[in-house]
Amino acid sequence: MINKGTKIKKIVTEHIINNKKEYIIVALLFIIGIFLGVMFINHIQEEQKKEIQTYLNSFIQTMKETDKLDYMSLLKTSIGQNIFLAIIIWFFGTTVIRNTSSFWNSNI
Repeated sequence: MINKGTKIKKIVTEHIINNKKEYIIVALLFIIGIFLGVMFINHIQEEQKKEIQTYLNSFIQTMKETDKLDYMSLLKTSIGQNIFLAIIIWFFGTTVIRNTSSFWNSNI
């Protein structure tokens, strides 16, 4: 009898192996995003750095002062603020019509 954890691990491993090109592309985009973010922060003006620092410090201070979070209220607020963006991304994602199989099956 196969352990449930082992079965899940096997399925995840197979999925990663079968979709390794996609995982490599996503990992590269993530690394590029981090690199560009660091470059942006290193080359902004001192006033903008202070604004970012103030924003982050006030956020951290607010989180420290909050005794108990109302998770349901936080979830509703987050969904409400991001629903428009999600709809726009979904709409533009569904309007992309092209055959990408030749791209993914080519030798990179």
